[in-house]
Amino acid sequence: MTSGLEESEAGIEAWLSASVNHERDGTFHAIKLQRIAAFLSHLPRPPRPCTVAGTKGKGSTVRLMECALGAAGRPTVAFTSPHVSSVLERWRLDGQPADAGIISALCHEVDRLERRHQLPLTYFERTFAVACLLASRRAGTAFLCEVGLGGRLDCANALDCAIAVLTHLSHDHRDILGPTLHHLAFEKLAISRTDSPLVIAPQSPAAALAIWRVAGALHRQASSPIAAAEAGAGPSAASGMVRWVQPPRSPWELAMPGGHQQENAATAAAALHAWVPDIDPAAIRRGFAQARLAARCQEIEHAGRRLIIDGAHNGPSIMRTVEVADRRLRAGWRMILGLARDKEIDEVLAVLPSALVVSRCGYRSPRARGPADWPAAAGTWRWFPGIAEALACQPADLDLCITGSFYLAGEALCLLGHQGDLPG
Repeated sequence: MTSGLEESEAGIEAWLSASVNHERDGTFHAIKLQRIAAFLSHLPRPPRPCTVAGTKGKGSTVRLMECALGAAGRPTVAFTSPHVSSVLERWRLDGQPADAGIISALCHEVDRLERRHQLPLTYFERTFAVACLLASRRAGTAFLCEVGLGGRLDCANALDCAIAVLTHLSHDHRDILGPTLHHLAFEKLAISRTDSPLVIAPQSPAAALAIWRVAGALHRQASSPIAAAEAGAGPSAASGMVRWVQPPRSPWELAMPGGHQQENAATAAAALHAWVPDIDPAAIRRGFAQARLAARCQEIEHAGRRLIIDGAHNGPSIMRTVEVADRRLRAGWRMILGLARDKEIDEVLAVLPSALVVSRCGYRSPRARGPADWPAAAGTWRWFPGIAEALACQPADLDLCITGSFYLAGEALCLLGHQGDLPG
């Protein structure tokens, strides 16, 4: 092929990386929707997807839905980002990372169309175009798309969704998406369509109010979350096309640890019932009980101690990770924390227990915070340039939590011999 693309995982990554990569350089101000929309006009039309946006819980919610659909015997294509250890994680067929040969052939097709129509795509746009081709070539597939950033300008918004799902909303990328929860809600709810259901996960009061105001402008029949809660109609209460999910009254049996996953499960169940009304509730339960995902409070045993590897990168997420670590790790556990420069570091520091011993850690990304990029409140924490050095200096008898970035999580899993894991 003219692209010289090798039919291997390394070849796929090399081809993707030959284009602009906003995930790596953090130049998200440059993202536009017009180019991918124009490119998709040259592709076969994929099935209308279930599009999932939100600040946290997107990947877990997609995974729960995907596993439930698989348990019900329905074929699935899931597109998620970022990947943790292997780029093939971004495209899952029936719950498993797609084969490199399949993805390589689709990359060749995208490359050919880029050249023919003179529409060079970015790294992320290429991954999304590959996902659309993959879904379009599988008859009867359920297509699940996780939004990469925001919603309004994300690639996923170039498709009309069959159902939109909004997971937990909190502060993140405020320099890109806007300073308030109202701005964030506006950006993320842009994925919804007035002719399709909109499912909204349990929210904080402030986030619920912001979402209600925005959703009310988009979906004229939207009721308030308070009215939805008072209605108490099972896992969600619907008004028109909008469904506000309530925390479950009885816990789901889940493979992914953490109380926050209960809300993700309630959201996933509500979305499944709205999207696939005839799905067997027993299949939902089976799928949820089997669903695992790398770097979502993933527990591993190594050299006589337990580690939790997680990609939490804002205050609410870190707080949930600490809760899991307190329950699952031995007393005295320590944290290795690596964060991107564009993350809400003050909110992260505010939720960390004062007695917790934290090490700052770098990782291989131009967005990663270096030793001089941390506020004074973290200045006494020991600094390590990489995860290997950080692990080597931890007491051998103490458990560890490694978190703050999916890039850091991926490097840790690779170093510990768990590269490419998709648990369950």
